[in-house]
Parts: sequence; structure tokens; C-alpha cells
Amino acid sequence: MTPGAPASPDAISSREANSYDFVRFCAASAVLFSHHFDLAGLPEPQVPGYGGDFGELGVEIFFCLSGFLICRSLQKSAGWTRFILARVLRIFPNLAFVLVATSAVTLFWYGNYANLRPHAEYVTDNLLMLLKGVTFVIPGIFTDAVKPAVNEPIWTLPYEMWCYVLLALMFLAGGRRAAICIVLGAIVISIAWSATPAIGDFKIGHLDSQDIFGLGSFFLSGAVLAVFWPQIGKHALAIGAAGLIGIFLIRNLLPVDTILLSLAFAAATIGLGSSRTMAWFSKGGDASYGIYVFAWPVQQFSLLLVGAFWPSLLAAFLATAALGYATWHTFEKRVMSYPDRIAKSLRRASPVQNNPSS
Repeated sequence: MTPGAPASPDAISSREANSYDFVRFCAASAVLFSHHFDLAGLPEPQVPGYGGDFGELGVEIFFCLSGFLICRSLQKSAGWTRFILARVLRIFPNLAFVLVATSAVTLFWYGNYANLRPHAEYVTDNLLMLLKGVTFVIPGIFTDAVKPAVNEPIWTLPYEMWCYVLLALMFLAGGRRAAICIVLGAIVISIAWSATPAIGDFKIGHLDSQDIFGLGSFFLSGAVLAVFWPQIGKHALAIGAAGLIGIFLIRNLLPVDTILLSLAFAAATIGLGSSRTMAWFSKGGDASYGIYVFAWPVQQFSLLLVGAFWPSLLAAFLATAALGYATWHTFEKRVMSYPDRIAKSLRRASPVQNNPSS
């Protein structure tokens, strides 16, 4: 296989066989870049020809890629225990660390001891964000900043976790029925996404309907590609190029967002990301999640301490990337080996096995 060739359908989940770690790093960096403008009180720059800012672009890349890879994981999963453990251990250890670290650092930095309880609630409430939503503000913190939010980007995490739940429920149908559920689900949620501007945004529990339908459409579009990947994966780069062209045509020709956009976006992200051109980037590890969850509070301090926009952006990027790689090598990578160990132990203890793809 040549360095620029797409990975084979069977090897697509191998981190050394594709450029997905590089894609995730770029997506997280795009979110950091865009938010630095917001934190400085400036308009977030728009992606030329796309009609959205760099933060939106980064999040949409994450959801397309997540839908694809999570669906592939479910297709190959040895059981529900392993799948659930993998998702929980991918999200919560680093989330818990950034919540505790940010709460503690800001508590001491601002001497905010009168609000000790809100600092503790910030941690506990956000660990329960799947059910309670996200808490953004701690009283007395970042009152000297343009925006008082402690960590605004984590608002996407409950949406992503509910997407995991939805996809897992679809796999309960089993076999081909699961594939049909994924395709129909992508169509239905995209129709709701297209209709939202006309009917207006509304709440579904603690979540906004527009974000549920929009992010869900990107996530399920990635899952749809995973369903057909064994048949179309050999044409990955052509699919990626077509998707990239399609994104800009659809954005500029259609007045509303539809599944055509999310499918084109997923095709571009997954197809082009399947190339091995930047596969070497994975040797350093996957810092993207650490960058995503640490960026905002680091940027807050960077702007307060450095002041000037571009130097503070550079300082924040370097510090956040260092934290991302540090958390990956310190515990993220290690924790990701636990699901297989625990699942094997449970299988040895119980003769009953429940395979998601059965």
C-alpha cells in the first residue's frame, strides 16, 4: 500500500492505517482557533465558502468521524460490556481530570473560597451532564474576562453521548435490521434538522432540538458510511474528493441544511482521512480530546496573562497541545486498554455473551 493510498476497509480502525488522528488534531485546533476570537470579544472567523466558523467546522468533523468509528466499533464489538466500558473510559477520566483541575486552579487563583460549594458542584454536575446538562459558570470566576464561562466547549459532550446511546439502540435490532435503522434514522433526523428553522428551536430535556438534529445528522451520516464501507471503502479517496466538492456546492446552492450536506461532510472527512499520508502523526498519540476539553480554560488564562491576541493564541495552543499529549500518554492510552481486560474477565466468569452485531 502506498503512503497516500486509502487504508483497506478491514484496516480502517487501525490508528496506523489512516490519518484520523491528524484529522482529529486539526479539528480540535480549529475549535481552539475559533474560540480565541470569541474569548477576546471578536467575531469568530468564517470558513471561506462554507458559511460557518472554524469552531463549527471542527465540531462537525468530530461528529462525522465519531459516528463512523463508533459504528465500526459496534460492528466488530465482542460484546456490550466492552463497548460501554470503552465509551465511558474514553470520555470520563479526562473529563473528570479537567473539571477537577480547572475548579481547583480557579479556586486558588481567584481566592474564591466563599464559593467553595459551587466549585464542587461544577465538577459533580458536569460529570452527570448526560442527565443534567452542562454547568458553565462558577460564581466569582473569570469575572475579569470577556466571557465568564469556565469551559464552554464541553456543551457538545452530552449530545455526543446521546448519539452513542441512539446508535447502540439501533444495533439492538441486529444484523441488516440495524443497518436499515441507521439509514432510516439518518433520514428522519435530517428531515427534523431541515424543518427546525421553520418550526423553531425547542427543548428536549436539557438539550436544544436544533443541536440534537444537526449534530445527530452529522453523527448518523458517519454511521451510514460505516454501514456501506465494506463495499465502498476501496474508493475512499474518490469519495472524499467528491464529498469535499459537494460540501461547497450544497452550502452555496441549497437554502436549508439537509442530509446531503452531512453526508457530503462525512464523505470528505472519512474518505480523505482514510489516506495514509498523515498516518505517521498517530505515533505521537491522540491529543485531540485533551486539547478539546482543556483549550477554553487555558485560553482564558492566556488572554488574561499575555493579553495580546496572537501571542496569547500561540501560548494557549502550545500549552493546550502539551496538556493533550501529556494526558494521553499519562493515562488516556493506558485506560483505553482496560475495556478488553475487563470484558475478557467477565466472559470467563459468565458463559453468556451478548454481541452487539448479532
